[in-house]
Amino acid sequence: MKKVLTSVLGVLIVIGGWLLYQYYSDSEAIKESVMAGDGYRSTIGEEYRAVKFFVMPNWYDLDTTKRQNVNKVVGQVGNSRIVLTEVAVREDVNDIYFTFGIENKLSTKSGYFLTQNVANNLADLPMPTIELLTVDDKKIPLGHFGQGPDEYFSFGINLEDIDEIKHGFSVVANIYFGVQYYKN
Repeated sequence: MKKVLTSVLGVLIVIGGWLLYQYYSDSEAIKESVMAGDGYRSTIGEEYRAVKFFVMPNWYDLDTTKRQNVNKVVGQVGNSRIVLTEVAVREDVNDIYFTFGIENKLSTKSGYFLTQNVANNLADLPMPTIELLTVDDKKIPLGHFGQGPDEYFSFGINLEDIDEIKHGFSVVANIYFGVQYYKN
């Protein structure tokens, strides 16, 4: 009886794993198919979608110049998670630099995800914006800003403004387009 129960449980685990794989197969391949219109209908937002999230002060160390691998989820929209991946105090350019990425977990059937990469789909791309706010909603001056490669973006905060982020800070990112998709 115990062998039969173990065998049935093993089969159920294999089937469950296979179903999860089928439902969430390669998210990057699904995204590429959606953006190319290969087997999917999609609607891409015509304007950037504002995404606001908070960066906790215990996720970064202001007293080290070593690169800090963080990997903290700061927000989720649809099937996309925004992740703080790295923080670096860069004394040579006098700033603290934050890098974020997108992790998509896309279903093969339908979903909604964020992307920065719509250059081939829209004629005129608006200029992306980032706004940084203290815990009291006062603006923090933005230093360097960059996008890419892929779904990454980064920005710097000048070291002279470092006191503004000691208790954490909010980011309002207008750099992502929302994509709703359905399998044909």
